[in-house]
Amino acid sequence: MHRGCSVSLVGRPNHRDAYLIRHRSGVVLGTAANLDAARLLIDQEISLLRQRLAACA
Repeated sequence: MHRGCSVSLVGRPNHRDAYLIRHRSGVVLGTAANLDAARLLIDQEISLLRQRLAACA
């Protein structure tokens, strides 16, 4: 778990959509080919996601 997000292997490693990134709220952030790309996606998207969740609350 990284910043409240889980990363699940859903395909073959190193394929474009190998890992599914999901926030603990259930929101899917996207997919990534490897764990480094997954961490980068989380770091890029987490603040926007938190803002959206706060606006909905």
